[in-house]
Amino acid sequence: MPELYDFKALSEKHPEILDNLLTGNGFSIEFDSNFRYGGLYEYLQTKELFNLKQQNLFEAFKTKNFELVLNSLLKAHTINKTLDKDTDYLHESYQTIKDLLIRAVKDIHPEYYFLDTDKLAWSFNFFKKNVFTTNYDLLSYWALLALRDKKFIRDGFWPRNDGKLSFQSDTLYNNHFKLYYLHGALHLYEDRGDVIKITSTGANLMDDITKEYEKGNFPVYVSEGASEKKIEQIKSNSYLSHCYHELSNSDGGLTIIGQGLNPEYDKHLIDAIKNSKVKFIAYGVFDTPDTSKDYIIETTKKHFGDLEGKELLFYDSRNFFKSIREMAHGQKSQLLGKIPSVFPRI
Repeated sequence: MPELYDFKALSEKHPEILDNLLTGNGFSIEFDSNFRYGGLYEYLQTKELFNLKQQNLFEAFKTKNFELVLNSLLKAHTINKTLDKDTDYLHESYQTIKDLLIRAVKDIHPEYYFLDTDKLAWSFNFFKKNVFTTNYDLLSYWALLALRDKKFIRDGFWPRNDGKLSFQSDTLYNNHFKLYYLHGALHLYEDRGDVIKITSTGANLMDDITKEYEKGNFPVYVSEGASEKKIEQIKSNSYLSHCYHELSNSDGGLTIIGQGLNPEYDKHLIDAIKNSKVKFIAYGVFDTPDTSKDYIIETTKKHFGDLEGKELLFYDSRNFFKSIREMAHGQKSQLLGKIPSVFPRI
């Protein structure tokens, strides 16, 4: 059975794992338990806020993607109006689903002021090249805002002629510390073929996002369940395709935290990592009463299969933030066997 490391000890033994970071939903849950819902659709379904008609619309398209359903309703509205057909029911469905989307975002997402942004920032500060995330939330954005004076951070968004920030891959260079949203994000939307980033001060960003939703600029994010559906959605979007390409071409080492990597949902991620140039993969193990550490390790090894030229390592993700705190303070405190309880201020 492979050794289960403490993350700090593993990073000292294999410093390459601090090159790249891949975060999943478990990372966000550390900062707010509402992220346990997994997605906006799941939240509304769990809270029984969909009526049968709305539920049937999503099921008819075999999707959990709000953007797809809302844009389809807009197209249907345009067609019916052109043919002098009744459009009131389409407008009503569109408005209701849009309002539910905004409600879900506001209900699930924590406010900026209530987040431990220092803890967030230090979690990213030790990594050197890229942060990849499958999370659609704003935590990564806020973390890197706190680090902008410490790192040469870029995400590829640059002002276009009208002043909006659109994704332009040619603005990214190897010496940049880069952030990639593999599955999109709440503050990204499409406009005339471009992916646009909504920006604001940390505290006001959520308000500005919901204003864009009110205008019909809905988030670009992958909400499908099955991995093959996810990769279809990724390939249909130039920004998401670029992010996936960068993961597939990452090198050095990779730390993974909060990411289940179940092939049914995440085979595209497993394939990207297997095809990448990374030599060391540090996978965070989070055991539960129903799932032992040994089971997670053996299952993950099977998911990846034979890794030629790569080494799969395992660390205890329950202690990840404790390890990061120790690293942030520079050394483990021997005072009464304790370490400082807070992260250093950025």
